[in-house]
Parts: sequence; structure tokens; C-alpha cells
Amino acid sequence: MQYQQPIQQRPHLRLTRLAVAHAFSTLLIISAPVLATSTAMAEVVTRQYQIPAGSLKDALAQFGREAQVMLSYNSELVSGLQSRGLNSNVSVHDGLELLLLGTDLEAVKQENGGYLLRKATRPAAGSAASTLEEVRVSASKDPTTENTGSYTTSSTGASAKLPMSLRHTPQSVSVITRQRMEDQNLTQLQEVLEQTVGISVVQSGYVGANWNTFQSRGFNINNYLVDGLPLGSGFQQMTNDMAFYDRVEVLRGSSGLMVGIGAPGGSINYIRKKPTREFQASVTGQFGSWDNYRGMVDISTPLNVDGSVRGRIVAVKQDSGSHLDRYGLERDMLYGILEADVTPSTLFTAGLEYQNHETHDSPEAGLPLFYSDGSHTNWKRSKNPGARWASSENEKLAFFTSLEHFFDNDWRAKVQFNHIRHSYDSVIGSGGSGSLDKETGNGVTLWGGRWKADPIKQNALDVYATGPFTLGGRQHELVFGLNYSHTEQDNDPSYSLWHYISVPNYGNWDGNVTQPDMSPIGRYSERARQFGGYLTARFRPTDQLSILAGARVIHWHHATENRSETGVLTPYIATTYDLTDTASLYASYTKIFNPQSRLDRNGRYLDPEEGNSYEAGVKHAFYGDRLNTSLAVFRVEQDNLAVQDGGFLAPNGGVAYRAEQGTVSKGFEAEASGELAPGWQVSGGYTFRISQNAEDNKVQTVTPQNLFKLFTTYTLPGAWNKLTVGGGANWQSRIYTNDTGPNDERFTQGSYAVVNLMARYQVDERFSAALNVNNLFDKVYYTNTAAGMGFYGTPRNAMLTLKYQF
Repeated sequence: MQYQQPIQQRPHLRLTRLAVAHAFSTLLIISAPVLATSTAMAEVVTRQYQIPAGSLKDALAQFGREAQVMLSYNSELVSGLQSRGLNSNVSVHDGLELLLLGTDLEAVKQENGGYLLRKATRPAAGSAASTLEEVRVSASKDPTTENTGSYTTSSTGASAKLPMSLRHTPQSVSVITRQRMEDQNLTQLQEVLEQTVGISVVQSGYVGANWNTFQSRGFNINNYLVDGLPLGSGFQQMTNDMAFYDRVEVLRGSSGLMVGIGAPGGSINYIRKKPTREFQASVTGQFGSWDNYRGMVDISTPLNVDGSVRGRIVAVKQDSGSHLDRYGLERDMLYGILEADVTPSTLFTAGLEYQNHETHDSPEAGLPLFYSDGSHTNWKRSKNPGARWASSENEKLAFFTSLEHFFDNDWRAKVQFNHIRHSYDSVIGSGGSGSLDKETGNGVTLWGGRWKADPIKQNALDVYATGPFTLGGRQHELVFGLNYSHTEQDNDPSYSLWHYISVPNYGNWDGNVTQPDMSPIGRYSERARQFGGYLTARFRPTDQLSILAGARVIHWHHATENRSETGVLTPYIATTYDLTDTASLYASYTKIFNPQSRLDRNGRYLDPEEGNSYEAGVKHAFYGDRLNTSLAVFRVEQDNLAVQDGGFLAPNGGVAYRAEQGTVSKGFEAEASGELAPGWQVSGGYTFRISQNAEDNKVQTVTPQNLFKLFTTYTLPGAWNKLTVGGGANWQSRIYTNDTGPNDERFTQGSYAVVNLMARYQVDERFSAALNVNNLFDKVYYTNTAAGMGFYGTPRNAMLTLKYQF
């Protein structure tokens, strides 16, 4: 079930104060989590309402704001309905009855003080009471975030493929909803993760680059899924626009149950937009700094009378410059999906996805941080370190399909298949190695090279079943399944790496330099496959206690590198305990075993990461899961942790790594997401993480120990209710890199904060205008300082969004 922004209430003053207090104390880590309980509030207060006749959706929105009451309903339930309006002095209950007259809907009081809207049920003559349809209430667990206006979701399967509320998920999960992405204009994966609690973006290229990495708790995130189906990381890294997705679920911590081998960083799960049973369409145009133009059309419609067959299509075109001189990019994207209710219990889905991303004058590396005398450089943020002939093209074509059946005993089975063909061609002329003379600007050498694949192909299959079972007189849940993936790159050209290109007077260099001969020198093939089986059970010994136990067994083989792992077992155990109706304690453990693709300075692959991961915490869910908060502590013990090896490069031109033994990463996280008060959405949190090796020396210093992220929006009440304003800030503590200068100096980026603002005006029911301003105070900072090169953060910029909904 979905609900409409900004309709919310305060069930009573005490609960709201406790909720707000807990959210802020969680974010600031200044008090223990709040344990709140709900009490009933008598509805004897009346007030005067003046709500004009018209759209039922608009009438409910105005009533919810003025009455300060939370109304829950599926947006499709009220689509196209009209209300006679309200001009009376009435109670909340009576006011809702008058608004719903003639709509065949009714409002049912909930335990949290709000109301659930549903189809009216009428008892037969002489009957003592009507029979309520349980399916209507369970719809409140629909995790779809589109059209809800919410910064949270009702459930997620990110941890164990069992749909659970965030409060009962025994790991740290952040959800970036459709509303959050639209409010902050988050169109790319990197932008989403920059705003996600606990995630650090390690920049190794500029906007549109392929080399950026994402870290959680000091570890790289290499596991990607779409609708819960595991995919190779490169497929999403290189074509990662958010136009096709309802939300992104980010799991922090080991994800071995969901994705292959147990990696400690976490996983990123994209959830696709789905077709709707009612027609909806929108056209969006965007205009921003540096000639950034983007347009999107999104149409969803039933394809027959009863909506049992329905489709959706999304098309995007973007042409954009950059704060960097000369650099530009283009995106062309198309998404189509079809759903069909083959029977009332069987759902068939099929779709395709096409993305093409092209860049020119492409900077695939940063700017030199030091002069040859050891002093720091100071470049203009607009300086482009890429050659004029440097370019990249990434193209992805994906086909996906699934068949899901719901059995009468509440079990369901699903088979899903995904095929991806990914082509890329990157011509590289960038870098900044050498010894830069401060007076002459000489001494810099570019790296020239080329990667090409046409195409890389991946097939992924997942088959699983889940449902309840009875043991010891109590009902429990079980999920089990198999998945398989096969990736191959067949007979593609290989090129010499690297060409070293001398650049005279780098300080005044404008990208003009002769392109070296990049003819193919051979052919290259690669094959990798992974097969796994998994089983997880959620036992409920008592109403308050749940125990989650599971394991995954995998076989992994990489033919080109002749590396394989067979029979690797990844166990997982977790528990949750409900302290109250709104608060739960949890703890979890899982094993780490993760083969690595990182190379050392000699070109050898690092040994697999091995270790153990522990996590514990407390979570709260207020207002029927509309405000979720969490406080967690974690500890990861690991061998063979990949750490950047100073300024050394691997033979392929990438950053070289070394394997640290006996490392421990530990810390705590706090997060809040959802509604704090009527019309007030918030999402944010604080993370502290420290990583040390066996000698207690700090490692992973290229990512911050402290992260604070917060963004909030508020829809003004009363006559100003068409205006939504918002803002937030990202702050991080210092980062530093050793052995980057000519005399092995340390380069430090001090702590900094970036402030962002937004405002949106709903001109009428269909048309809205929004303005986003990022880096409001034009903060100058580096996002990464590895290997003697730095990447400047994006300067102040703005984007105007105009949206028309049909």
C-alpha cells in the first residue's frame, strides 16, 4: 500500500515528540534510542473545514494537512475519483465520511491513530459485523515507493530474500526512494550513493567515468543486483542511470546470502519501475549549469479493460557539458516492461533496457598534487586533464523476464532470467605521472591506452521458493533456491598498455597532444561462471523473537585467470527481538570469503579476503513503519584486505594494492528515514569507522572515519501547501594518502561539508517546477588523493526541473 505526501498526523503530542527526539538523537548520537508506545487519542475535537469539491486525491491531501492525521491508501484506489468537498465544523472521523460520500470507500481507524482507506465493506442484513478482507490490510506492506512521497519503504528483501520490514531486517539497509531521487535530482548511481548513509565514493574518474568505486565500512562494494537477481559489477558501473528504477536498496555489511561469495562491503539492489493498472504519464524537462539538458517521458498504462495486462515505457535523452573545460557527455536510454496476470495467481513479466553513454575529451584520471620540489599544486577546478582525442562509449542492451506463482498455502515460487550485452570502447589519454616542474610546467607524462569489448555477455538465472511452515505449533518462514551466472568476452581486440605521452607546459596545456598508434596487438577472451544454492529459515519461537539462519554454497570459476573456488560455504545467523510495538533489538553474524580482482604492483591478484563480520543494534518504526530509525555497531575481522599501495601502479595502469593481514574494521552507524511530522520528510545519519592492521596502524585512510549525511524536505501547510522546500549537508572528516609526493609526502584533504538546497512549486494538479542548488557555498575540496593525483569536487551548480503529469 502506498500513501500520499504530505498527509500525516500526530497521533498525540507525546508520541511525536518521542519520535522526533529519537530521530535527532540517533543522527547526533547524543542519547540512547527512544522507546515509544502508542496510546489512543479520543477524537472529540471538531474544527471548521473549507475544502472545495474536486479531485478526491487533492481533497484528502488538504484534509490530512489541516487535521494533522495520517491517511494510508493505495494511490490507484483514489485515481480518477471526485469528492463533494467539505464545508462543516466536524470531527476527523465525520469529516472523512463526508469527503468519501459516493466513492464506495471507507476510512478505518488504525492503532497508530491514523486511518486506512479501502473499499467499503457492508454487512449482510442481521449480521453483527462485516468481515474485513485481510488482503486489503496486507497491501500496506507493498514496498513500492513511487507516488508515495516517502523517504522510506514498508519492506525489503535485501538481507535474506525474505520480505521484512526495515525494523525486522537484522542488518543495516538504506533505501533511496523514488521521491528522494526526484527531490535531490539524483539521476546517476554515484549521486545516489553520495547521499546514502555510510557510503564513501572513491573517485577515480569524473562524471561518466568507469573507474569510480564505492565503499562501506572500509570495503569496496562489488555486489550488484536488479530486482534481487545478482549481476556483474561492471554492468551497472558503466551504465547506471536511475530513470528506470523505483528505488535503490543498499545493504551495508556482508551480503553472502544474496550475492555469491561473502563480501564484507555490502550490496546494491536496483528495483525496477513496474507498470500500473491505472494510466499515468509524465514528461520531464531539465535545464542546468554547464549546458546540462535532460528530458524524460514515462508512460504506464493498462493494455486491456481489467488491467490484467499492462505496460510501461521510459525514454531519456541527455546532453550535458561539465565544469571541466571541453568535457561533455550524452545519454540515450529506453526502458520497456510488460506485466500479465496469466491467472489470478500467476504473474508473467518481460522487458528490455537500453542505455548508451558517450563522452568526449574524457578525463579518466586526476590532476597532479605535487610539484617536483614537494610543494602542493593549486589548479583551477575547470582544468581538464584529458586529451582532446580521449573518449568513451558504453552501450548496454538487457532483456529480462520472470514468472511468479502464488499458491493457496501462501507459498510462492519465482524464476527470473536476465541477459545483458555490454559493449564499451574507451580511448584513454589522461593522467599526470612524472615530476612536474613548478617554473616550466614540464615533466608530466600522460597515459595513453584503449579498452574495448564488443560485447561482454552475461546470462543470470535465479529460481527460488518461499513461504510459511509450521513447527512446534508455531508458524515460521523458509526460502530456498538456486542461481547461476555466466559471463564471457570472446575474441575482443587487446591493446598495448601503456603509451607514455610527454606534455610540455602542463599548466597551460589545453588537451592538444598527438595521439599514439593504438592498433590492436592481439585478441582477448574471458569467461567466468558462478553456481550457488541457498537456504534461509526465519524461526519464530515467540511472538517477540525471530531467529534467521541460513547458508549459501557456491562454485566460482574464472577460466582466463585459471582461478576457482568450489564448495565455499557462507553461513549466516541473526536474531531480532521486539522490545515494544515500535522497537526491536537485533544481532547478526556471517563469514567472509571473497576472491579479489585487485592487482599488486607486480600484476598478481591478491589472495581472497577471509574473515568474520558481526553487527548488533536497535531499530525503531513509528507511524506504521513510516519513520524508521536505527543504531548499529559493527566489527569486521579480516585477512588480505586490499589497501592502496602508496603511489604505485599495477601493470595495467590501475592503482596497485597490497594485502593487509589481521585487519579489524569497527564502528557504529545511526540512521533515520521517513516522516517526522505532517509534510516533513527526512533521511540521514552518522557513521564512524576505523580500520587498523595487526600492528594497530590505520589503513583505508583514503576514505573518511566520520561521515554525516542529512537531507530533509517540508511541504508548507495551509495556503502555502503548494510549496515544498528542502536542504541538507554532507560532512566528512579528513582523508589522507601516504607516499604520494616526490619525497613520499602525505597528502591530506581536511574535513569539509557540502550544502544542498531545493524548492518545488506545484502550480496545479499536473504541473510542477523545481530548483536544485548543489554545493551552495561553492566549497573547494578533493574527493580522492590516491596515487599522487587529485579529483576536485563539483563546484556550485543548479538544475531547473519542469514536470507535467497526465
